[in-house]
Amino acid sequence: MKTVSRLAKVLLLLSLQFVITVQIITVANPTAVYAVAKEKRLTILFTHDLHSHLTPHWERNFNGEVESVGGFSRLSSIIAEKRKTYGKSDGIILVDAGDFAEGTLYHTIFSKEAPELHLLRNMGYDVITFGNHDFDFYPIGLAEMLYNSQPKPMSSLTAKKPLIVCSNITFSKKGSGDRELKNAFKWYPVHDYEVIERNSLRIGIFGLLGKDAAEDAPFAPPVVFTDQLEAAKRVVKLLKEHEKVDLIVCLSHCGTNPVHNLSEDENLAVSVPDIDVIISGHTHTLLRKPIIVNNKVIDPSDGHGIAHKTFIGSVGAYGTYLGRIRLTVPDNRHGISLDEYELKKVHADIAEDKEIASCIAMYMHDVEKKYLNHFGYSFRKLIAAMPFDCEAEPYGKGHPGENGLGNLIVDSYRNAVKKAEGSHHIFVNAAVNVLGNIRAPLFHGEITTSDVFETASLGPEKQGYCGNTIIAIYLKGSDLKQFLEVETTIAPLKQDAHLSVAGIRFRYNPHRMMFDRVSSVEVQEPDSTYKQLSDNKLYRVAVNSYVANLVDLLGKKSFGILNVSLRDSSGRVITNPDSLTVMTKEQAGRGEKIEPLREWVALAEYLSAFPVRNNISQIPEHYKGPEGRIIIETSWNPVDLLAGGNWITWTTLLLIIVVVALLLLLLRLLIRNVRQRMSNV
Repeated sequence: MKTVSRLAKVLLLLSLQFVITVQIITVANPTAVYAVAKEKRLTILFTHDLHSHLTPHWERNFNGEVESVGGFSRLSSIIAEKRKTYGKSDGIILVDAGDFAEGTLYHTIFSKEAPELHLLRNMGYDVITFGNHDFDFYPIGLAEMLYNSQPKPMSSLTAKKPLIVCSNITFSKKGSGDRELKNAFKWYPVHDYEVIERNSLRIGIFGLLGKDAAEDAPFAPPVVFTDQLEAAKRVVKLLKEHEKVDLIVCLSHCGTNPVHNLSEDENLAVSVPDIDVIISGHTHTLLRKPIIVNNKVIDPSDGHGIAHKTFIGSVGAYGTYLGRIRLTVPDNRHGISLDEYELKKVHADIAEDKEIASCIAMYMHDVEKKYLNHFGYSFRKLIAAMPFDCEAEPYGKGHPGENGLGNLIVDSYRNAVKKAEGSHHIFVNAAVNVLGNIRAPLFHGEITTSDVFETASLGPEKQGYCGNTIIAIYLKGSDLKQFLEVETTIAPLKQDAHLSVAGIRFRYNPHRMMFDRVSSVEVQEPDSTYKQLSDNKLYRVAVNSYVANLVDLLGKKSFGILNVSLRDSSGRVITNPDSLTVMTKEQAGRGEKIEPLREWVALAEYLSAFPVRNNISQIPEHYKGPEGRIIIETSWNPVDLLAGGNWITWTTLLLIIVVVALLLLLLRLLIRNVRQRMSNV
């Protein structure tokens, strides 16, 4: 009993000592004892660049296997699973960083039905922003979509609509080109930022559209996108000082890049260090690990710098992955830590959300009725058989030069123009496209209407139906050569600018001066022979409307060096390339009505016209890879570096000669001066 009594006394003394110690610590540092208790958890679920991929698509995985991935009904199931797993302990927000539209047949009803926004609502998205392709329907089309995102009478949609943020959009002061969109922004409404509360945390969320994305938005004017860094600084200051938020999240459609000075979101994190998380869209980057940018921010209580980290996450594109960032947020906001970063693949084993799947089936019916029937196609109509994998974007970005799918598409342009013009056809010397316009591969197996459309899916609405049109422009030989310099000089810095060409064979030396690397060009003539390019000759060139409307960008990207003028058949310079749109009356279901020739229709007709085997058109093997249309000839031979050089090369050479001459003169004067001093000694 005495032993027990002594033990009880010892325990009592230890307890009193612990209480006293805690009180002392509390007086010295009131937040220390409760720091753990006051820490809060936040889980951010995120996507970006969904591009209307409501249904699953085929994609090559890292093991080289082609698999079915994505789809909103599967994505919705994963979102529900994550909410169930983390909902009790964490605050949860679900966000998207732009380009939720444009990429599949579903976006053909974007303006009238708003399928993407309705489904984001049903999946419970909290906040989203716009990307450049969300403006591909012109300001009026985006405005219509916002108005039509309101649930219709008797709709089963009960969830709150996603908040939309974008802080660097400016509307024109005069003119009516964007008046409806401005009104729609007020009606929806679209704000610079939103503040939402989760798990007793005030979270400030704002949206941005970056410089590169703005340049890739040719149909947005008169809407203007202002400098994203200045916009971010302005909004972050408001969120910190006025809204008193605990956490700042940027939904950025700016993107990252392996070339550091071109990595807009990394530069954003450095320039605006108070941002805690950047969800990075636009460049379709798949970050297996987050980019962590170490910064310092100012503590307003004492003005001292405090270590701070910005976390950048990115999940590729097309809903292949759902991203998850889990954070611990201290009560004083300093030292926010990244606990978990996950990319959850949306694979075929995931059960579908039946409600979402039912909505998608309804939209598929609407697409067939309101769009495809007009062209005589159906969603799953069999077009051709592909005996091999035909890919463009991943291959093209890793291996500069031509690719089989790019060749297939530009060949279809020339074929379609010839067919559309019939007996009045004027020979098309060449066709050109850029890699960024090839939106999906064509894998081995049966090719359907849906597959074809996804490959050539870009383009705004014209005469009631969306899709890039084919435009037959005229270029002088000198301008055509300049156009080809996009492949040699711009594409290494902007990878989606790699070219595909038809009716052209050209060679270039990457060691020559920038914008003067093309060493020889041959162009096809009406008799099917190839002849050397003539600078002053007019050539008829087929391009899609996206490329035609981006020609002005060449001057900006080349610092004013490239100056390509589009012309009509008489050689006059034109400012409206749409005036040369190829018209056709071959569309099914509307008799003899004349309308623009659509790019995807041109491709579908070309694919279906090859020799038939087993009752289906077979794509020829020569489209499996390069055919020698673009040839890289690497050489340091001075003759190869200078032969046929333009003013850029000769001006640079002259400057080098002048600099060398000056250096030699200075050296001579220095030697003379030294000799004089030595002689004086």
